[in-house]
Amino acid sequence: MTDEQNILPDLPTGEELEAKRVAQQTDERMTELREYLLDATKDYPEPYYMLEYNGVPFSTIGGIQALSGQKKNGKTFVLAQLMAAILGTDIDKSRTPQYLQGLRVPERTLEHLGHNPTVLYVDTEMEELNSAKVLRRVHWLCGWPLEVPCERFHALWLRNVTDVKEGEKVIEKAYAKRYRLIKDAIEVFKPDAVFIDGLRDIMADFNNLEESASIIGELMATAQKNNCCIWNTLHMNPRPGNDDESKMRGHAGTELGNKVTDTLVSIKKKDPTTGDVTFTVKQQDARGKDMDDWKFQVTEAAGALGVPRIIASANVVTDEEQNIINEAREYFKSYSWTSIGATYTELENHLKRKGVKSNRKILDLFNTAKEAGIIVRNEKRKYHYREEIPNDNIEDLPFEKPDDSEDEF
Repeated sequence: MTDEQNILPDLPTGEELEAKRVAQQTDERMTELREYLLDATKDYPEPYYMLEYNGVPFSTIGGIQALSGQKKNGKTFVLAQLMAAILGTDIDKSRTPQYLQGLRVPERTLEHLGHNPTVLYVDTEMEELNSAKVLRRVHWLCGWPLEVPCERFHALWLRNVTDVKEGEKVIEKAYAKRYRLIKDAIEVFKPDAVFIDGLRDIMADFNNLEESASIIGELMATAQKNNCCIWNTLHMNPRPGNDDESKMRGHAGTELGNKVTDTLVSIKKKDPTTGDVTFTVKQQDARGKDMDDWKFQVTEAAGALGVPRIIASANVVTDEEQNIINEAREYFKSYSWTSIGATYTELENHLKRKGVKSNRKILDLFNTAKEAGIIVRNEKRKYHYREEIPNDNIEDLPFEKPDDSEDEF
């Protein structure tokens, strides 16, 4: 054997090759897993919520939510309330502090977003006119012109979507096309909140366990990826007199109920003596703090359009609490308000001039006024007095009042 042959490297053994292959696979797996690993030493931020009611936040940004109820139990009116509360942040125009008292976007969320929130509304169920009424209600509640579209509010009407064919061959089912269009709209408009009315019509079979899990999983991923919240409506199984315990229909309802951060239920009640109709919105499930129910009626405030207005909360106000609300109203109403609003310091000085000396008392009055919707803050951190309901000309609006026979109830 020559000296040259003596210096040739030893070839790796089979065991060494296998060990190298295993190590390489481990590195590749670790690279993928690292994206999903949690770190107990990391400071994870508290979630942001798109909405709050009476100070209790709900509708996590980056999560999915559900709205349910029996057929014709006011779900569409609840959708209008949620969308108007999100969009009605232009406090110089918005009627939401009066009609949706207690329901609003948290100030922390507005500061986080850095802009007035945007909404995508998708209707797969109702007739075109009834869908348009939902848009008009939201416009009216936000104080927007009814005849002018708003760039913060986009709507898709997908009831009439049909199968896509090439000749006699179906290349895309109607339900799949609806779902594709919704995903495309989210990518294009980049909304902060999405409302899908209803989930059933973007699925082939809502009783199919595999399809239900797939669709709900995709919606969760879409909400997380696009940093938005996605609301889904789905009917309840008929269970007269026990809506609180009823479950949403099919495997889709079970899967949705398991994955959502919040489930709201709308319940309709008609007084047998007076015939008056009221609706109660209940939080059936929540991953955060439980919030109060709210009750609303459909009013004729916008002529014959039919606008929902919150009339009561399960949160009972004591005489002492009502007295400080009335006191706060009088103090802030007496301020010389201008269109540009006022800073906290300006309002604080006003209270002191009115004889309020205690800093604790000033803070109590200030917090009470905010919680009661007496004053609200805009995105420029200026406060405005919002107790006055605009005196609008509501004559000759081209809308008919909905009644119990319409789909939207």
